[in-house]
Amino acid sequence: MERRNLESAAANYSYLRGLHSIPVGVLFVLSALGNLEWGPLGRVWVFPAGVALAATAYLGISRFYRQNYGRVSPSARAQVRAGVAGAAVGVIVVGAVLLDWNLDLPVSLTAIAFALVLLAHYAVGMGLRPHHKVVCAALGVAGALPFWGDADHRINLGLLLAGVAIAVSGIFDHAALRREFGPAGGLDRG
Repeated sequence: MERRNLESAAANYSYLRGLHSIPVGVLFVLSALGNLEWGPLGRVWVFPAGVALAATAYLGISRFYRQNYGRVSPSARAQVRAGVAGAAVGVIVVGAVLLDWNLDLPVSLTAIAFALVLLAHYAVGMGLRPHHKVVCAALGVAGALPFWGDADHRINLGLLLAGVAIAVSGIFDHAALRREFGPAGGLDRG
């Protein structure tokens, strides 16, 4: 493998560890359903228990990746870029939620903002892949459909769909990792 290809593959590796996205997506879904007081998820203890389970799953997934694919750290420049993007994400999403809460619109600004933020995250990080475009477009279109109802539903259903989009993108990212680096455990440990 040429040096440039190897550097590119190493840079993408940290972004392609998509199984990490599943517990993150589950937290969004739990948060939304808890806020909507859906079934037993409206109980006070459910979300903290979900956070503990998601953190445990995240650590287990990290261990899986370390053991089966090794570890590569992004460059300092990539880490700074990710930090700036993370701050921008926070501002955009909080702004969208506040607008969703205060404006009586038939669309979900929360879902639309998450679609744009996810799209930007992937574009800045590893570059857009076809599945990112499809998942983000689906989330954005769903947010733009005029059926969302009151602010609680617009915000929480937007969070729920964002959680599903994050998890689905992560599954496809992991599949891309497998295509680029081979199946888990396929590394020469010699």
